[in-house]
Amino acid sequence: MNDAKVVLFSDSSMNIGGQELQALQQMRSLNALGYKTILLCKPKSAISIHARSDGVEVQEIPFRNAFHIPSLMKLLGLVKAKNPVAMFCHGSHDALICALVGMVQVFRTGKRVPVFRVKTFQHGYPLSFAYNYLFSGTVIPSNYLRSRFLANPAIDPNKLQVVYPGIDFSALDSASEKLPDRALAWLVSHPGPVISHGAILRGEKGHGTILKALVEVKKVIPNVRYLIAGEGQDKPLLEAEIAALGLGENVLLTGILKKIAPLLRKSDLAVLPSLVEPLGMFQIEAQYLEVPTIASRVGGIPETILDQQTGLMIEPGNVEQWANAITWMLSNPEPAKQMAKAGKKMVVEKFSLNANINSLIGLFEKN
Repeated sequence: MNDAKVVLFSDSSMNIGGQELQALQQMRSLNALGYKTILLCKPKSAISIHARSDGVEVQEIPFRNAFHIPSLMKLLGLVKAKNPVAMFCHGSHDALICALVGMVQVFRTGKRVPVFRVKTFQHGYPLSFAYNYLFSGTVIPSNYLRSRFLANPAIDPNKLQVVYPGIDFSALDSASEKLPDRALAWLVSHPGPVISHGAILRGEKGHGTILKALVEVKKVIPNVRYLIAGEGQDKPLLEAEIAALGLGENVLLTGILKKIAPLLRKSDLAVLPSLVEPLGMFQIEAQYLEVPTIASRVGGIPETILDQQTGLMIEPGNVEQWANAITWMLSNPEPAKQMAKAGKKMVVEKFSLNANINSLIGLFEKN
């Protein structure tokens, strides 16, 4: 292990979300392949706690701002001691510091450490300098997001690398996890076909579209059920809309679920009606568990579903189309299940941990 190649991951966030969990997963996988990963993060951050519990080495760095000299000096010393083969940066402050350290190494050793910026979103018009010169490359989760960066023709397309997220599908296979008692009790007292939707409760996730569509679906399937997993700022608005549409007996807000698989196993249909979505994970997990799936034709979602082959794709916000698609899926379980089986095969090939890690290794081993 002393000769293992070192890969540094940095994150200047105090909180933890999907991007941080993906980074931890990548670190664990690289360690299993014989690499040595080290997480650079703020003291007492959520990711540092998770990393230590996963057995990932942690080096605490303040990352107070993008030009924090003590953080820069500490990282310089670490890079000199560990001689990493690559650095992957997940936050804005740590990314610039890592880029500067990578450049300093050119003067020290004559060789630049490959520094990759990981970006899962792009707001506004992207400026070309950072993408073309500060980083060896920018890692993004979908071709859709790549196209958002290339809205600026000055950005070198060769600097934008699509690496699809890797999903630990084995974690979805465990049948030991159960839904919370409240949700289970509600399903028992409200029998009927179940539609599930896992997403933060915000307008762009399209919950309102499904609620309005459900009014029409109820005319054909009166006992249809819609379980919404997640929390967010729009919870009061959704509760008010559920009441106004008379859907109190058809809809349950479950809150945040530790695991989404138990909900999907109880589902006859999974929906992702997002109005905006860089890629999305819920519909990928649903297809793996062979749950018939309908999703919006928007953003990066078309990279995860083949319309009428592994699921159905609907124009975002089109209530009539969504109502018709939901009714058809629930009324035609056999062809729906055949699409779901094809969906499992596709997502395993495209979004497995192995595919993700091999793509990641390919970035720095070729430098």
